[in-house]
Amino acid sequence: MPADDEPVDPKRHIEDNCKPKCVKSWVDYGKCIQRIKDDNTGHKHCTGQYFDYWSCVDQCVAPKLFRKLN
Repeated sequence: MPADDEPVDPKRHIEDNCKPKCVKSWVDYGKCIQRIKDDNTGHKHCTGQYFDYWSCVDQCVAPKLFRKLN
């Protein structure tokens, strides 16, 4: 089977279209990264902001992806 005939995962394309809708979460994550960049203790992190961003993306992607899979 040639490479051109391989199925394409639509999730990545849908994610790319959804990411601009989650820019506020992405900016919040970036601000957190800047705030903690000089922390050498390793105790500070931006896990919450990271998951907030991906939660926003997932909420946008899920209905579109499931419609394509049906």
